[in-house]
Amino acid sequence: MSNTKSQIKEIIIDFFKENLTEEYKQKSIEILDRLEEANEEILSTSRTDIWASSILNIVLDMNGVFNKKHSMYMTKKDFSQKIGVSAGTIKNKAEAVKEILNIVENDERAMISSTQESTKEVEDKEAKISVKEESVVAVKDEKEAMYQNFMKLAHESNEYKEKVEYFEQAIKVAVDMIENNAEVVYWEDKVTRPYMIALQDLGNLCLENNKEDSAKKVYELLLNLNPLDHQGIRYKLINILIKNNSRKEINDLFVRYNEDQSATWLYSKVLYYYKNNNIFMAKDALKEAVKRNKYIALKLIKWTAFMQMSGVYINPTLFDEANFYCEESVDLWKSTKGSIDWLLKNVLKK
Repeated sequence: MSNTKSQIKEIIIDFFKENLTEEYKQKSIEILDRLEEANEEILSTSRTDIWASSILNIVLDMNGVFNKKHSMYMTKKDFSQKIGVSAGTIKNKAEAVKEILNIVENDERAMISSTQESTKEVEDKEAKISVKEESVVAVKDEKEAMYQNFMKLAHESNEYKEKVEYFEQAIKVAVDMIENNAEVVYWEDKVTRPYMIALQDLGNLCLENNKEDSAKKVYELLLNLNPLDHQGIRYKLINILIKNNSRKEINDLFVRYNEDQSATWLYSKVLYYYKNNNIFMAKDALKEAVKRNKYIALKLIKWTAFMQMSGVYINPTLFDEANFYCEESVDLWKSTKGSIDWLLKNVLKK
């Protein structure tokens, strides 16, 4: 089993430690196995948390967990927060996985036997579930309710300072929710995730508002808490470091995650080496990056529109990865003088 697959499997297993039943976990792992069988290299083309969340999303959705009638109902927003990946990214990657494996509605490969209930059983449960939901709300932990409220206010506010204050309040409450602080394993212990998600949202807010120093401190804290980086924080941090050409920190981060062979990480190396006029290393990294995902380079040089118009087949999974990378990094490439022209020259050679 590859290291990448092991990490994806670990995230799936961690999710099911306190969510749903063994059958759901088994179905998710079976889909992961089929995905690897379909294309053994595809798992290296995207972040492990995105693959895990997309597979989980398929199983949860197919088995009605996002439906209020389900006895273990959760909203898609709740799921997104639990797993630490945005709902939009989860949806896009899940559709790509279904296309790769040709998974259709009510597909037996994603369905579990316990969901095959009769209409009458579902109707009988509906009233009970309603009562149960009211009961859960009534006894819901006060701190968790406070946390959710602060997070909601932060996301709904339109004022930067106000959003920061709400996130900081949510973080304080989340810290109080962590018992035996010295003994927990961050991210692996579910109780720590609200804290880490609130920190991630705060860091992203700072970055979006050009508060790079503040964002950097938050991202570094998250990586120290969770070196395995289930949240994909390193992809945000590396862009800040490359923008400021913080060479020592960049090289340290590359060494720290030297096993990361994802296209996203490789293109970060290409840009960094080019920016520092290390053309040999830049070309070497570009060669590997294009092998992983040629669409990122083509999108950066604005050739994907031409490909679509010409009717050339485009791999949806890799194209989705290209969209994700370019949304995060295209401005960084544009601000690096000559990088797009250099990329154009070297990609079209291949």
